[in-house]
Amino acid sequence: MNAVSIGPLVLAYDRLVVFAGLALFLALAEWLARRRSEPALSNWAWNAATAGLLAARLGYVAAHWRVYSQDPLSVFYVWQGGFSVWWGLAGGLLYTLWFFRQRPRLLAAALLPALAGLVLGLGLWYGPQQNTNEMSLPALELRDLAGNPVNLADFSGRPLVVNVWATWCPPCRRELPMLVAAADDHPEVAFVFVDSGETATKVAGYLEEHGLQPQHVWLDPAGSLARKLPVRGYPTTFFFDRQGKLVASKTGEINRAGLEDTLKKIR
Repeated sequence: MNAVSIGPLVLAYDRLVVFAGLALFLALAEWLARRRSEPALSNWAWNAATAGLLAARLGYVAAHWRVYSQDPLSVFYVWQGGFSVWWGLAGGLLYTLWFFRQRPRLLAAALLPALAGLVLGLGLWYGPQQNTNEMSLPALELRDLAGNPVNLADFSGRPLVVNVWATWCPPCRRELPMLVAAADDHPEVAFVFVDSGETATKVAGYLEEHGLQPQHVWLDPAGSLARKLPVRGYPTTFFFDRQGKLVASKTGEINRAGLEDTLKKIR
């Protein structure tokens, strides 16, 4: 499971896990603050969550500074993801110890919301999340922009990235130039860009307009790939190793640092 559909809304599973854990943490802290008439518990919870998120982002950026230094403004592109769970937990813990340094009697009460949020997050993560990558590269015949038949099975024995996108999709449009550049930088990995539901004329015109020349652009007018792989929204990117095993998948826009991390797993 890499995403969850709620009506027309598609949420990346990792973000849903963080949201659920934080929501439970904050809700319990608010409940305790009112029950015990201790508004300090509410202040602590919101500030600890903020400190944790900031630490999670800064820790991730620091660990991937080589990538972020090429485009410093991308540090602020938080919608692409890029947070370190361990840095986030460390940031929240350090703030907690500082906040309760003069209120030790409240520290025991703070353990309940903190542990509840952590247990819920870990339970969701290590439940369905850990059994999602048991799929293999499907043998699926599609067409390239020239109308020639092509098949995903032809890439067996080579690391493969399959990006499912569409020209009308804003996140797809934002990440496509980065993915095309990554394909040029990693010739040992095959990058296939599968457009869903559009014509060759439409796709070719878009690529020409934006000066993009990816090597493998395929068309899937009937949405056949979504019946073979778990495509729940656009863009969705799948990562296959040399044996054709699905190693990872990402629903939503991916950043360059996250892409580089995942490529290491399939090379």
